[in-house]
Amino acid sequence: MVSLRSFVFVILTAVVAIVVGGAGCSMLSNSTSDDPPSVKAEIAEVDSLEYPAEIASTDTLTVGFYGTVGPNGCYSFHRFDVDRAPGQLTITPVVRHTTADNVSCTMAIVPLNHTLTVAPPFPDGILEIEVPQPEGDDVRATVTVTDDSN
Repeated sequence: MVSLRSFVFVILTAVVAIVVGGAGCSMLSNSTSDDPPSVKAEIAEVDSLEYPAEIASTDTLTVGFYGTVGPNGCYSFHRFDVDRAPGQLTITPVVRHTTADNVSCTMAIVPLNHTLTVAPPFPDGILEIEVPQPEGDDVRATVTVTDDSN
């Protein structure tokens, strides 16, 4: 028969071994990092736009954006920045690039397939749309805005 003192000693030794052993493994594995992930804003690469050739000055403008958010899963679409001037829209598709030692990313290209709606009014005439690019020439388009009072 085992004495109560021996039984308590064995149980305490087992608990200490499990706790210390588990802590030692996690310290050696480098599975967590105290450094927070770094998030950087970048511009998406736009290959093409989908937009109407003509709208009325009181119509909502819908523009489809197609291209690449980023080369891997560490990139994600974040927002559109829209600068508006008479006869001009500058639309910048902003992406987030997250990096950290403990962040793994899928190795698949992240496509850009997003739609932006811009509320009226628009002045009659030609509306120029400009989309800045990270490299190369900006993507440009024109939409004819007609007077809707006819």
